[in-house]
Amino acid sequence: MKKYALISVSDKTGIEKIATPLNDLGYTILSTSNTFKYLSQFCSDLVEISSLTGFPEILDGRVKTLHPMIHGGILADRENPAHVETLKELGIHAIDIVIVNLYPFSKVRADQNSTPAEIIENIDIGGPTLIRAAAKNYRNVTVLTDPNDYEQTLTKLSGAAGLGWRRHLAHKAFSAVAEYDVEIADYFCLKDPLLPVGLPEHIERSFCQTQALRYGENPHQQAGYYGTGHDAWQVLHGKELSFNNLLDVDAAFRGIRLFRDPTVIIFKHTNPCGIGSGATLLEAYQAAYQTDTLSPFGGIVIVNRELDLETANAINAVFTEIIIAPAYAKGVLKSLQKKKDRRLISYNPEQLQTPDNKYDIKTLFSGYLIQHWDLGSSDVADWHIVSKRNPTEYEMKALLFGWRTVSILKSNAIALTTDNRTLGLGMGQTSRIDSTDIAMLRADKFQHDLAWAICASDGYFPFRDSVDSLALRGIKAIIQPGGSKGDSEVIAACNEHDIAMIFTGVRHFRH
Repeated sequence: MKKYALISVSDKTGIEKIATPLNDLGYTILSTSNTFKYLSQFCSDLVEISSLTGFPEILDGRVKTLHPMIHGGILADRENPAHVETLKELGIHAIDIVIVNLYPFSKVRADQNSTPAEIIENIDIGGPTLIRAAAKNYRNVTVLTDPNDYEQTLTKLSGAAGLGWRRHLAHKAFSAVAEYDVEIADYFCLKDPLLPVGLPEHIERSFCQTQALRYGENPHQQAGYYGTGHDAWQVLHGKELSFNNLLDVDAAFRGIRLFRDPTVIIFKHTNPCGIGSGATLLEAYQAAYQTDTLSPFGGIVIVNRELDLETANAINAVFTEIIIAPAYAKGVLKSLQKKKDRRLISYNPEQLQTPDNKYDIKTLFSGYLIQHWDLGSSDVADWHIVSKRNPTEYEMKALLFGWRTVSILKSNAIALTTDNRTLGLGMGQTSRIDSTDIAMLRADKFQHDLAWAICASDGYFPFRDSVDSLALRGIKAIIQPGGSKGDSEVIAACNEHDIAMIFTGVRHFRH
């Protein structure tokens, strides 16, 4: 009995690498017009689908494969005598292999030059239908949507593609169609003029597991990484990232994106333990490290410039689990790779400016919380000086640095900084005065002079107690959102202590 494989692909890159071997294995290749033209230079046994069905492609190619001769051949249950008899009566050939990739909807949508008509035209109809039909009938049909599966499938076909492998391919096929449908639904949801501005009425996401993790936050928890397929980073060296590593790397990206000068941030458990900027990366690292010389051990260092050898040697003096840089100067990777367990990561700074995920989503026991991203940016033009004394030029620079810093700490958060480095950080406490006290205690522990320090708070001060404590340490400028019932009391305290205070009107809680 003659064997048939249907191939209809939008992206034809490398498709001959499976089509030609299929011919050699005795399969006749069925294909749509453009795929037929491409494969005609490689395949000897090739039939255009319109010749098989006796029906031409119509409506500018919108209808090519939607025909009983095709879908009957895919969907027929070979173990059902009635199905087999129907195929025989109608002269329909069984199709045992279906290879499809879809119109590039997301790519066309992302192209700013694409018109709405072009975007709509790139909604594939026949392709998903072929995939779903083949995947449904996985007991009889092998469906391929991922070129990475071609080689292994050919190996299995030379014997017999096992039911387990076909089921695996069916899972990937349905996942691919689900992701494709989500992209299209998302397009229509965002474009619907009847929807209110803000969050969509429905949200759908489809992610494939791109990495199996050893475990989650703790060894008794199973875990996996479900990527969008557009990661801004890649691991250049070291073991695979763990669940906690990935959380730390994400926190590092959220932080480094806020700084433009050469900057280094040292993270531990998703919280910064030191941030420094400088004329050089080495200066920035030294400033970040000196904030807290204990916590960087086993931590994560991220930089926003090409990592030079001198700075790399300074980082290397302390056990650092992960180093993240946009690029590595000549010889740096070789030097850092001497420690096998260390992870070295490169990233694209431009991709960090806009999250690949459209919404910030948190899971609950019974649902999801969905919000717009807090990207930590703030328009200085909206800031208001509420104290009698205005900040000096230096203090304004320091307040801006502090405001960026505090936006990436866990609430309640207090940051004591200069204009280019952190001196004391307090975070994750149940009261703001506790965070203030911890920030000052940590500054004292590492012998930092607070004479030039400012204070940044992610939320408002409910009482004047923190201001009074800061005044005793010589703090002369504070930045906070404002909006408390106790604002007048807090402002009065600032005026008593000759402290300049700015209200931003924006808070940066991070639960």
